[in-house]
Amino acid sequence: MPSVEASGEAAVVEAALFAAGRPLTAAEIAELTDLPIRVAMRFADSLVREYSERAGGIEVRESEGRYVMQVRSTVADRVSKVGPQELDPPLLRTLAVIARHQPIPQSELVRVRGNKSYGHVRELLERGLIRAEKEGRTKIITTTKGFAEYFGLDFDDPDFVRRAMEGRRLGVTPMYRSLAERMGLEYDVVNPYSPGRNDLVAMKGLDLLVIAPGYAERAREHYSAELLEAGVRTFTQLKESAALIAERSGAADPARTASLLEEIDVLLAGYRERARGARPIRPLSPMVEEIALDLGVPTVEDGVPAAPDYKGLEAEIQVPTHQPYDMDILERIKERYEAILKGLAEG
Repeated sequence: MPSVEASGEAAVVEAALFAAGRPLTAAEIAELTDLPIRVAMRFADSLVREYSERAGGIEVRESEGRYVMQVRSTVADRVSKVGPQELDPPLLRTLAVIARHQPIPQSELVRVRGNKSYGHVRELLERGLIRAEKEGRTKIITTTKGFAEYFGLDFDDPDFVRRAMEGRRLGVTPMYRSLAERMGLEYDVVNPYSPGRNDLVAMKGLDLLVIAPGYAERAREHYSAELLEAGVRTFTQLKESAALIAERSGAADPARTASLLEEIDVLLAGYRERARGARPIRPLSPMVEEIALDLGVPTVEDGVPAAPDYKGLEAEIQVPTHQPYDMDILERIKERYEAILKGLAEG
């Protein structure tokens, strides 16, 4: 039986995990449910315990600060055929190369994606997303009806799919320019919040626009096509947003995107190691709390006060937020993490 705590706000957290279908950070749960981060985390932790005690077919797990509702691993193999299977990022990048360059010889795919693509081709064939026809010493690979259904395309003709993947025009606000460049994307820079004449003209031709979370309503006043709210306050958010942009745009350079994701992993691991054993922090804004959680720094009421510099709050740690738009996206996050670690060390 569900516990008493599974009603009310805890039920909203449970519903958010169910609806998301992917791992969520405590900050994302808080944003989705309009709860304080610490409250969202408390309810998420209670769900982890509750589902563990149930020992049913569904579990809620926490790993590296992210929570996910999923089929319990002990029964996953027995039900895998009846549920949609998500594509891992490396597999998705190989599929994107196939879709954009089809019909593509397997030998060319291996040149672009390396020997790992042999295994990717086998898995994509098993999932029915591609077909491979023998031609001489290689195979010619194209997408299938299953691919079109998976990605919600109207037609499964390989030429249509290729044009759809190549033809999506991407727009970004100035803050995301360096991210788009790092991913090898072609893009237009626009201001959808207070657009000028050139912005309005450019936005009419966009298929996808990347904006900051919480600004969709303002952007919708001037833009009607697909929006993607990309969180980049923390390294974890940046990694998730980069993967989502690559998937939605279908035009990111696989090698450059993979290099970016690897660089984020290395940077985050280094910062978490430096933060190990740090004094607790008292975040005075959701952004600072998200960064503390990403670093693994404890957050408590009597911790070292930390606030974003734009709020004018008295705090021992001032986290920079008024950073130039042309600043590299990784440097932007690094500057904030450094401010927190330096403040904790000096205290």
